[in-house]
Amino acid sequence: MPVRFPRRAGRAVGVGLAVLLAAWARPGAAGAEEGMRLDQIQVIGSHNSYHAGLAPSIAALLARRDPRSAQGLDYAHADLPTQFDHGIRQIELDIYADTAGGRFAHPKTARWLAEAGLPPADTGDGAVMRRPGFKVMHIPDIDQRATCQPLLACLRQVRAWSLAHPGHLPLFVLLEIEQGARAPLTEPEPFAARTFDALDGEVRSVFAPGDLLTPDQVRGDAPSLRAAVAAHGWPAVAAARGKIVFLLDQRSNRDLYLAGHPGLRGRMAFTNAPPDADDAAFTELNDGPPEAIAALVRRHMLVRTRADANTMEARRGDPARRDAALASGAQLVSTDYPDFEPARWTGYRVGLETGLAARCNPVSAPAGCRDAAIEPRAPEAPRLRRLVLVMRHGLRSPLADQVPSRTVIDHIWPEWSGTPGDLTEAGVAQMRGLGAWERVLMAGNDGTGMAAAGCPAPGALRLRANASRRTIASAEAFAAGFAPGCPVPVVHGPIGVPDGVFSPLEADGTGTDLRALLPRLRAEAAAVGLLAGPPREGLSVLRRLAGCPGRGTFCADDSAPAVLDVDGSGRHLTLSGSLLPVSSAAEAIMLGALSDLPASRFAWGVVDDRDLARLSQLHAAMLHAMTGLSALAPVLSRPLGAAIAADLARADGPALTVWMGHDGTIIPLLTRLGVHVHAPGYAMDDVPTGSALGFALLTDARGGHPAVRVQFQSQTPDGVRDGRYAPDTAYLALPGCGGAVACPLATFTHLLEGTL
Repeated sequence: MPVRFPRRAGRAVGVGLAVLLAAWARPGAAGAEEGMRLDQIQVIGSHNSYHAGLAPSIAALLARRDPRSAQGLDYAHADLPTQFDHGIRQIELDIYADTAGGRFAHPKTARWLAEAGLPPADTGDGAVMRRPGFKVMHIPDIDQRATCQPLLACLRQVRAWSLAHPGHLPLFVLLEIEQGARAPLTEPEPFAARTFDALDGEVRSVFAPGDLLTPDQVRGDAPSLRAAVAAHGWPAVAAARGKIVFLLDQRSNRDLYLAGHPGLRGRMAFTNAPPDADDAAFTELNDGPPEAIAALVRRHMLVRTRADANTMEARRGDPARRDAALASGAQLVSTDYPDFEPARWTGYRVGLETGLAARCNPVSAPAGCRDAAIEPRAPEAPRLRRLVLVMRHGLRSPLADQVPSRTVIDHIWPEWSGTPGDLTEAGVAQMRGLGAWERVLMAGNDGTGMAAAGCPAPGALRLRANASRRTIASAEAFAAGFAPGCPVPVVHGPIGVPDGVFSPLEADGTGTDLRALLPRLRAEAAAVGLLAGPPREGLSVLRRLAGCPGRGTFCADDSAPAVLDVDGSGRHLTLSGSLLPVSSAAEAIMLGALSDLPASRFAWGVVDDRDLARLSQLHAAMLHAMTGLSALAPVLSRPLGAAIAADLARADGPALTVWMGHDGTIIPLLTRLGVHVHAPGYAMDDVPTGSALGFALLTDARGGHPAVRVQFQSQTPDGVRDGRYAPDTAYLALPGCGGAVACPLATFTHLLEGTL
């Protein structure tokens, strides 16, 4: 029986650092003049908006073999939220189908670089590339690096920014469909009508109907899109605020996208259509000429053109094409060099003279149009003042009781060096890497007062660890990465003595007898399926790895219901049945796989990422049963919740406070806040080693209007194994704050302390 998690889920969306600092409560922009339409404005777009730039070794290889191509690919963009923050209102994503997954997971450049004597290249997250789903990249093998991956992650960033900026002008998302062989590169998967159906489905999975402006809405009751646009133009700016508009790039894909959807009925995107076709509302004239663009704009068509290409104008500092594109009236003018990303050779850039996100269209705007009325300049972004992290320790060896006997698992268990449960060398490196990453984040925000290097000012960094060897060692390693060579103390109690903040029940600091809560705990555990046995997918993987069928206990069919109980002290839950032992064994296998121990050390062989994600289901279910039930979570989280609230409210508190604990430290806080988390590569609500629940205090420039944004940081399995420690970050909207992107400090304090 699958385990169901009943907590109300806050929206969890992966976004870049810019969104962390974006305005948390921005009012809708003042309306443009009544009747102003989308075809009567002009905005700046970015070309290949996801493009993170060539990996240095690939750039060197390409410069040897094809210097002209190397020059043309020599550009890169900030992440999508940062672009939106700087006024970009049209982005472009190049889409590759990857139905089975793994098509682009092993770039051929690895071999080419080795043959050329060049170092390996970082071409992206291998775990993501192995999973099925649409991928975002420029050229397979050569130019695969993207600021968001896969497409689903990019779409979530778009929606997250949109939710954080109500009343924004529509964001135009141009999808370029990539297919067709280019030997010797990896051959893309051909698109079919069903592939486009899946693409539309991916859009629907992220955006609610009210988030989108679709062909059906623009057509209305007219017989065709062309007729609707010719008669009335595009919808009014006021009606389209806060919307996302999807556009298809190449005209060669138009027939497939229209198949079964005449006139784009039921489709999500507008096609790049010939001006006289029934589906004509949008078209591209990337190379002009300006007169043809202006003629289409006067017919109310939406037109995209390009201000530059292949870095040529940027290298020469030649504004002629840019100026012609802006004067043509094309509503979407795309560039590799928006104002905030000028070309390093000449300073060439593309933007609007007013510095605003949009202006009145020079060809089609009505008389009396005012640029400032279309989308006023954004208010000053709030500043990150303080960050409180509740972290799980780094990679450790299995605990002594995680080594099963031969009666449980019919294999020889691998041997680990050191004391069971201690932080491993890989765990030390992991925590140092996370410390270094947090230093970069803090130093990048002047509101924290944290410099990029050197020892932090006294009191600027505070580390408190639970009283175990692995949490103390994790905090020390984090400090060494954050402030190398600096004397940063780690506060902790005597090892082995329960700490009342991290473990209030064990420390007997709550006066709670769990026997009084037992009826509620049992009812909730039964309702979500925790007493019906372990999650089947995870158990199936564990049994395969355990050598089943065989004589081990894990191979037996344990269908008896589990019983949740309380021990004689009244301070510890007990759970009969197989969930605890299978979860324990699964976690030990996961620790081995994440530590990248040689496969020969494991009798069960290699554990791939899909296995790891399913084993993670067992660990997540155990965490929910033992620390995440809603009647128990307030008891477990109250002391730490009060400490976090005090950290955020203290006028002279540290810029960064770290509470180094365990997975069972974080889960009760999530339950208390009513949100779920999903670390990439793991099961829903699992808390991997090195992950953190963060609380960011934001204010305006004068220190007023304090608000709290909650984030969950985690590393992908590949990132841990490969030493890439920058975490994936998801920002959580809290149900207790009305689902807002951020929560006023006073409201959040009441929510965390359970007084709301």
